[in-house]
Parts: sequence; C-alpha cells; structure tokens
Amino acid sequence: MAKIKLIIVLYLIHVITCNGSKEANQPRIAIIGAGIGGTSAAYFLSKTEGLGPIIDVYSKDPVGGRLATINVAGREYETGGSVLHPKNKYMKKFAKQLGLKPREGVDGKFGLYDGSQFTYRQGNWDAINMITLLYRYGLSVVKLDKLIGDMLSKFDRIYNIQNEGFVFSNVPELVSAMDPSFALMLETSLQNALEELGFSKLFIQELATAVMRVNYGQLTDAHQFVGSVSLAGAESGLWAVHGGNKQIPIHLLKSSGANFHSSEVESVQLTPTDRFALHLKGVDDVPIYDAVIMATPLTQDTSTLFFEDFPTRFKFAGRYHQIITTMVQGELNYETFHFPDAKSALDEILTTSPDVFFNSLSKNYPVDTNGDSEDGPLVWKVFSNNPLTKEQLSSLFTTTNEIHEIHWKAYPNYDSNSQTHGNFTLYPGLYHINAIEWAASAMEMSVIGARNVAMLTASHLGIDIQDPSKRFHDEL
Repeated sequence: MAKIKLIIVLYLIHVITCNGSKEANQPRIAIIGAGIGGTSAAYFLSKTEGLGPIIDVYSKDPVGGRLATINVAGREYETGGSVLHPKNKYMKKFAKQLGLKPREGVDGKFGLYDGSQFTYRQGNWDAINMITLLYRYGLSVVKLDKLIGDMLSKFDRIYNIQNEGFVFSNVPELVSAMDPSFALMLETSLQNALEELGFSKLFIQELATAVMRVNYGQLTDAHQFVGSVSLAGAESGLWAVHGGNKQIPIHLLKSSGANFHSSEVESVQLTPTDRFALHLKGVDDVPIYDAVIMATPLTQDTSTLFFEDFPTRFKFAGRYHQIITTMVQGELNYETFHFPDAKSALDEILTTSPDVFFNSLSKNYPVDTNGDSEDGPLVWKVFSNNPLTKEQLSSLFTTTNEIHEIHWKAYPNYDSNSQTHGNFTLYPGLYHINAIEWAASAMEMSVIGARNVAMLTASHLGIDIQDPSKRFHDEL
C-alpha cells in the first residue's frame, strides 16, 4: 500500500511540474531494450504524425543488442546478426535513409560436412555446382527455389498491410495477414512439410539440416515458418552494412531523438491511473509513462524483469536457444578436413549432423572491408551449441593467436509440437516486440514487430493509425 501511495505522489508531482509546459501535452513512452526492435520502434513512433512523444530507451547493454561486433587483432568483426536478405525492405530503407552503405561481400565456397567427409563441395564453376547439386538432391533443388520464391512473395504483403495501418495483437494474426497458410506453418515441422512437398530424404537430412544448424543452431523438427525463413537465408544476394549492422540501430536511435538511459529496469508497475512506473536498478527516481514497450525477450531463462499490480499474471512460456560464437584468429587445420593446402580450403563449412560438435565454421572479414579477401587478419567464426574444448579447437585449428567466446541467447527454441505463440499486447499501453521471434528471429522480423507495436502504441495514445494523414509517412 505504501508503494502505491508513493507512485501516486510521484505522478502528481510529475503532472504539477509539467503543467503548462510543452511536455504536459506530450505522451511519454518508455522502451526497454535498445536492439533493432527497440530502436526501430522509437524511430517509427517519432515519425508518427500528431503524436510528438517523449521517448526514453532503457538498456543495460550497448545500443544494438544482438547486433554486435568484437575487436580481433585490431579490426571489428560481426558476432551477432551478420547478413540481410535482399528483400528485407525495412532494413534496406533504413540503410538508405540513414546514409549507411552496404558492405561489399567476399566471394567464397562452401561445403556440407558430415563429421568425416564432405557430402557436397562447391567448386569454381557455377554450372558444375548446379549439376552436382542436381545429381545429389535431384529436383529438390528446383522445388526449393519455387518454395522460397512463393513464401517471399506472400511475405512481401506485410509492407502494404502495415502501410495501411492494420495492427495485430498476437503473432498468428500477423503472419496470417500475409497469408493464411503461414499460421499453419507454425504448427508443423519443417521436416514434415518438406516430406509432404516431395523433397528427397537426402535433401532434408543434409542441406535443410545444415542450413537450420548454421542459422538457428537447431534441426528440421523446428516449425516450418522459421525453417522457410532459414532456407531463404541460403539464397544469393545477402548483404550487410559497412561498419557493422549495429550501425542501423545506433543511427535509428539518434534519428528518433529518443533519450538513451544505460540503466537496468527491474520492474514495470501499473499505477492506479492506468499508467506505468519503471523501477530502475540502483535508482531512487521512479519515472512514469503513458505507454511502455518491451523490446527484449521475457522468458524465464532470459529475463529477471517482473510486473507489479497488473490484474493478471503474465506467463512467458518457452525458452531461448543458446549459441556459442567462437571467433578465432589462427590457421585452419587443413588435415582435419582433408584439404591439401590453403588454396583448396573452403571458406564456409556447414555440418549436416547433430553428432558434429560444431554447427558451422566460416572465414570472416572485417566490417569495414571493401570486398578484398586479403583485407585483415585471417579470422574464423565457429557456431556451436556448447563451448569448444581445447581438443576440439585443436582439431579445427593448428594455431590460434586470439580466441574470443561469446554466449548468446540468440533466438527461441522452436518446437512445432508445443510452439509458443507470443502476444504483442500484454495490457493496454504495454506491448512486447519480441513476441514476433516465436515466428522467426531475424532483423527484418524484429522491425516488422516493432512497427506493429509502434502503431498499437500510437492507437492507444489516441492516434487514428488508419487515417492516412496520421501514419508514418515514409512508406515503402
């Protein structure tokens, strides 16, 4: 009771202090999390006509969240979200608007490795590579191209849907708006779906499994929607931002005019006036907001934040999958992979079996490279589900000058049998962007979730989001 009285007093002080000022008429919005979801939400809100909000972004971590880099031998390398699809319209638009340049890629060859040998190795000739793929996987290669093309065409509808001001309270509603079949894809495994579509057993066991392991550290028992997003990520034309993908959230935050607070939010409390009080770790002041956006995972294994005085108790089922990223500056152990020399070595090795201790091994280049394969020291990125032992590192590398190990709760654990379907709306005025990750965790998906939540927030604060004059104007 004493705590509630304190909140009322603080709120009255806040109202009196702001009375007659410009701030008195400006809605106050808190965003908890400064990754691509939180910063793009701040950006969308700041551009919403008629809203004029005061936005405070809170994060104990640096801006960018899971879009992060690390210094290896004096250069910066991507450790989090590394690549973007050419049809990611929001991310492409952001990069253009913010004056950020795409980073030139470095051509490289990949192979599929089963732990003892390569079942497929890419060569120097595209025509021969295609013939080799067709010989091993048959028409499944052609079917894949059609499957991904179909999905991307349906996925593309979300941009017009959001431009027209339509919002959704939960994830199945949002993906169903793209196409009704998408909601069904959340309920069936990638493996079952591919089998029903006539893909070969070998294709599923090797290529589909390898792509799921490198992108999500999981297998083809994950649901079909995230599996399809993963397979789309194997297409050509992928790109990244020069200077690191984290440049986009950094510049979005700056462009939004939001205030950044390097603070940890311990709890969100519903006030008697249906506003929201934030309790910050080590801070006595209790700021009060008209709306709060959660831009961070909220499962028990990812968050200690709790909610006070809400009429219902929030339950965040599921868990996040841990991925270990090991950055190594060193020399590859060519003998392990039966490479005669450095010239014959592959640039990326994807594994086809959960029995292999690493998911993928790839040559990496600095985030400021200009497409030169000789630019920067020889650095490799290893994805694995568990930390690498000394023996495992020795089997992969003959020399290691630097080793950096990063632990990520990178994305949800996807299970088509007991799939969690997240809600964007937790309570009127309280929203959760990361709910969209239960469909698929990807940069573009986070921005789509952020725009949906930004519009839900604007609507809660009295903006008619379907009025063309009130919408975010820089439409795609």
